[in-house]
Amino acid sequence: MTKAIFYFIAANLLFLPLLSISEGPFQNFAFYITVPFIIIFGIPHGAIDNVLFKRSKKISNFKFIAVYLSIIALNIGLWLVTPVFAYVLFLLISAYHFGQSEFTHYLKKQTFYHKILFFSWGLILIVGLIYFNLAEINLMTQKYESFASFELVHSKQMLEIIFVGSLAITLIILAQLVYKNIISIETVLMEIIVMSLTLLSFYLMPLLIGFSLYFIILHSYKVMEEEFKYLKSENIISNLKGFLKLLTPFSVLSFAGILFLFALIYFNIISLSYGYIMLIIISSITLPHVFVMDQFYNLLFKSGFFRNS
Repeated sequence: MTKAIFYFIAANLLFLPLLSISEGPFQNFAFYITVPFIIIFGIPHGAIDNVLFKRSKKISNFKFIAVYLSIIALNIGLWLVTPVFAYVLFLLISAYHFGQSEFTHYLKKQTFYHKILFFSWGLILIVGLIYFNLAEINLMTQKYESFASFELVHSKQMLEIIFVGSLAITLIILAQLVYKNIISIETVLMEIIVMSLTLLSFYLMPLLIGFSLYFIILHSYKVMEEEFKYLKSENIISNLKGFLKLLTPFSVLSFAGILFLFALIYFNIISLSYGYIMLIIISSITLPHVFVMDQFYNLLFKSGFFRNS
């Protein structure tokens, strides 16, 4: 059992007693305790995208930031013009990203076949999160007009079909990887246990708590650990202090931007909910980040990082 899995189980056990708190106070508690952690851990794990991308591509910092911000701006534009499409796009790229971060360290390269596994595995997670929290999500769409347009995406029957289809594809690909001796049966069983624990957490916990525990412990922590080890192996940093120093500039800028947007909502300059703005922010940051991480994992494969680590 890895440290991340142990922390994940421990965190779920710590939150279980809080489920007895009445829904209203717990909802408020969930928002105020999870959103800061999502911001604190989620943003820094993408705050060195410029450093990672420049290891595989020759590009100036200015050009990288300009392209990165342009993609963010385009995504925000999508949210303004066609929010349902932007929301679905966010779910799909998140599914791929979650699956990719889960399996790359078992592989020697990432083929199209492997990318189907990343996508199907991630879809199980995303669909499970939505499906097991449909009641809470439906309340949200009724309470906040900005979320109402997503109701069609949350069709129970459609979610069930996608879940079963993704599960079938995932199991078939994993079985073939075991047959070809690319992944061991022990590894597959451990990943199935991790998936089962994650889905159980989604079922037991409110939406924000369940997602936060997965995102922070099983995703962001793992990705940041890979980033740290790679940068250390390349002598870009020598210790944790150097890593934190690299993370700080863009993390601080991002935090300031989020606080600025929250201030605009607080003073009624923007008439959207905090949750909806957070969704737009996270999806807009995620879009360019996924492309950078795809390049980063290709770099790790070429350098033999996973074989040596």
